[in-house]
Amino acid sequence: MTDCTFVDFHITIHGSQAPYLVHASYRQYTAAGRFDEDAGDPAWLHRLERMAAAHGHPGRNVIEEIGALLYERLFRQDVRDLWMRACADLDQGAAGVCLRLMAQPPAVAALPWEMLLDPDRNLAFARSLRTPLVRAETQLRHVGRVRALRGELPLRMLAVLPEDPTAQIDAAAETRRLEEALGALSAEVIDVAVLKGRFSVVDLRQMIDHLRPDIVHITTHGQPEGVLFWQGETPTLTSAAALRTAFDDAESVRMVVLNACATAQGALNRSLASIGAQLLQSGVPAVVAMQSAIEESIAGEFTQHFYQALFTGPCPGVAPSAMSQARSSLYALNPDSIGYATPVLWLNAPDVALFDAAQLPASIFRPQPPQAPSPHEVEALRKRLAEAEAWLAGLTPPDAVVSSPSLRPMQRMFQELLREIEDLLIQARRLDAEPHTERTLKQYGEKLKAIDANREAADRLAAILREAQD
Repeated sequence: MTDCTFVDFHITIHGSQAPYLVHASYRQYTAAGRFDEDAGDPAWLHRLERMAAAHGHPGRNVIEEIGALLYERLFRQDVRDLWMRACADLDQGAAGVCLRLMAQPPAVAALPWEMLLDPDRNLAFARSLRTPLVRAETQLRHVGRVRALRGELPLRMLAVLPEDPTAQIDAAAETRRLEEALGALSAEVIDVAVLKGRFSVVDLRQMIDHLRPDIVHITTHGQPEGVLFWQGETPTLTSAAALRTAFDDAESVRMVVLNACATAQGALNRSLASIGAQLLQSGVPAVVAMQSAIEESIAGEFTQHFYQALFTGPCPGVAPSAMSQARSSLYALNPDSIGYATPVLWLNAPDVALFDAAQLPASIFRPQPPQAPSPHEVEALRKRLAEAEAWLAGLTPPDAVVSSPSLRPMQRMFQELLREIEDLLIQARRLDAEPHTERTLKQYGEKLKAIDANREAADRLAAILREAQD
């Protein structure tokens, strides 16, 4: 039986400039050190730009190189000795170790800590089931009272799905993923309500007040400045401060999942600047957000893996374990992508569980027999893949130079769509080469569906650009 208990290994990095001070604690021991890196350094700016230029697929070697560099710079001297003590306890079969990182300097918090990798043990913290990594923001100066994380079953979830004016986010597909992740669970475990369409953050606040959910799951477009909602018939970028108004007095909410790009991306000169971090200031004990852009297909896979692990995984209810399970699945499917390291889990509560696993009915753990995919299904997917590849090969893009400044954002969007389609085609080919199971074919179909949606958007943009050039 899986041991779902964890001992905290706290690391706090503080100071106004490099070298920053590091304080670590584990059990009754403490250690001090220093950390010389931050995201504003030219070398780090170059690394982060290189990852951004790879559009989420920099390759496993690059990811591991960055993770190992972070590890070597952080775990030095006394801090490394203390970590070795924790590793020795793990080797002797002790409980897992939860690495709780509080990086107070904004430029240090902006580093991609979810890539942290022990090169000697080839141990990636974020996707390790025995050494999960979470972030914390517990300074009294920034964060007040934190609500309790643990609740009673049945939990209530509010799935928030604003209409996407670009048609890139498929609300129906996201709803289906949630249903598939939670569908086997009875009303004794979780009750799901859906808010979708054109609504404002005020409508969201009223719905939270009415339903009093434990979990709020938001899927929309995100930028560091805000997330997309609506005001009447107009899509609107809602700021972090405005979004926070929906959660300031929402005493029932124990976890918020922001399945939206760049909602964990902060500023180099301001603490708790990201949307996710600011929700912590409202008292929410657990927040999940994305620290960079994330493909819609990967974001959807994360949703499914995370909630399946949270309710029916080896450690039901344990948030760090569910996050590690989801990241491990994303990594296994595509180790060259930073998708697995994109989600950030902030956990401000001392507890790690949303509910007591002993309350779960035994029936939900009965395994379902796997269903073999039919040859016709495989052939249909391959036909769709061939059609998409033929479309890309025969595409005549509009001229790269656009004379009108107002059209340049559309030109950039067109080029980004083509790059995303190329990435999705690579992923679909990999899935086609794997043994065909119900799970891999489902992922295969989702990749092709995302390709089709992006093709339609690219064709529309190309037609607009060609017409303007003529």
